[in-house]
Amino acid sequence: MKLCIHRGTHQIGGIAAEIATETTRMLIDMGDELSLDPGFVSAPLHIPGVTDANGRCDAVLFTHYHGDHTGQMLRIRPDIPLYAGALAKDIMRLSSAHSWKKDEVLCKRIETIRTFSAGMPFLIGDIQITPFGIDHSAVDSYLFLIEADGKCILYTGDFRLHGVRGKTMDKILDRRIGKVDAIITEGTTVSRTDGKTVTEWELQARVRNYLQQYKYVFVLCATTNLDRIFALARAVPRGKYCICDDYQKMLVETVSKHWSGISSFYEMPKLLSFKHHPPARFAELGGLMFVRANSKFGAIICQYDPAQSILLYSMWDGYRTKPGSTIPDFLALTDTWETLHTSGHASPEDLRHVIEKADPQLVIPMHTDAPQKMQALCPDRTVVLLKDEEELSL
Repeated sequence: MKLCIHRGTHQIGGIAAEIATETTRMLIDMGDELSLDPGFVSAPLHIPGVTDANGRCDAVLFTHYHGDHTGQMLRIRPDIPLYAGALAKDIMRLSSAHSWKKDEVLCKRIETIRTFSAGMPFLIGDIQITPFGIDHSAVDSYLFLIEADGKCILYTGDFRLHGVRGKTMDKILDRRIGKVDAIITEGTTVSRTDGKTVTEWELQARVRNYLQQYKYVFVLCATTNLDRIFALARAVPRGKYCICDDYQKMLVETVSKHWSGISSFYEMPKLLSFKHHPPARFAELGGLMFVRANSKFGAIICQYDPAQSILLYSMWDGYRTKPGSTIPDFLALTDTWETLHTSGHASPEDLRHVIEKADPQLVIPMHTDAPQKMQALCPDRTVVLLKDEEELSL
């Protein structure tokens, strides 16, 4: 079995990794690069047999729906099968249809995606893949246990242990996976020293307190960060409104339809949607409203007393601080704003924990801008630092 990371050995995002045997070749993810530059265009991936006809590829698997993992889906030859989780497919379908520059070709390609189920092995040629649902800021994210040629490889994808489903990782490693030969792991946070990691449950508790202090609580968060929307919606007490727009509610309903039977957390929360104007009684009773940083929501926020309002910034801080960002002006619409966010990626301590649990012979970092720091994190492990396009026999 051979590994080739086409992009992602020394950067966060823009991911594409290849696993191959003598008879089978598959890719995991095909993403756009990340940048805070508003004029940035991701470099197109050129992978023989995937983006052209100079070779073969049996399948492309997606770990989750974030654009840095799926953004170059249309560069994949139309005859190559695509795979993703069923809920992830639905979210991709709804998001692409809702886009202000709707791409009909992309919508049709998403419809062709074949779906897999958590814990259920399937074959691509002579490679067996077992997907396991894990916690990330995208619901329906997966790690893959990959078995072929007598080897057992763990491909983590993006993950964390401090989300609402963070405890599932230990159960998967203990009960379903055990020791592996190699782990190909994300390392987004290995270069960060942010201190204590805040959990999603702590964010929920803080929102409960804000709802006692302020009549109007506005939350600016990513529309597809659905675990957070569920958690914060569940913090709203009886007698107060919880409001979002029609698109956000449609996504929440989609998650609830898929997963309410799996966990009570995903049962449909109290959530009222609106198309143009929030209900008039929101002014009287108050509550929580999910917003986006645009003129429509800016005008809505300005209808309410800024002294009784707080705006909670629940996104990565880089979006706020990048040159030319309009978010600071948006946050100034209320007298008070606070940060209410936590990373979608595992802390360095949690990365080490997962690696120690899997007990691999080889640790191969990717999705990181500082892969060399993985060795200090795992001093007793053999860490292999690859370059993009470099092939490794596993």
